[in-house]
Amino acid sequence: MDKIYLVGLPGSGKSHTGKWLSHRMGWDFVDLDELIEKNEGKNIAEIFGELGEKGFRKIEQKYLNVTFSYKQCVVSCGGGTPVWGNNMEKMSRNGLTVYLNTELTEIERRLEESHVERPLFSQEQSLHKHISDLNEKRRPYYSRAKVIWNRNEPTEQFFRSLDRLLSIY
Repeated sequence: MDKIYLVGLPGSGKSHTGKWLSHRMGWDFVDLDELIEKNEGKNIAEIFGELGEKGFRKIEQKYLNVTFSYKQCVVSCGGGTPVWGNNMEKMSRNGLTVYLNTELTEIERRLEESHVERPLFSQEQSLHKHISDLNEKRRPYYSRAKVIWNRNEPTEQFFRSLDRLLSIY
């Protein structure tokens, strides 16, 4: 097996962990949102604004399918990628799925410090409430991952465990 798919809530550290892990492994790193933006010529918020969530998810699924042909790469998925259609099952068939189960208080802190526009975050709802609601809705999908990492940051133990698992597959 030569691909790792990182899933988790926005702010869980998928991009940070993906870059760290790909560097440690000598593999390529792919941020699914960046792949979409580069190929569509628009940012995620613009695509959401024009097509709505359903339209965006179809585009996201198209580019996720492209990653299945990649070799030796770590893919940071959008927070909603595993929830749409049968994406989680497809990722599990094509690579090692890893759920970054970061503490909700840490996610909230990271999102407050970040200035990234997140299309699904409502202005009428507090950040804490929104994260809690998303967690409730998405956890059943994320929990289907082959590996669940219950820490806020990657560690050497995390790397060694994944490396060992990949050698078994």
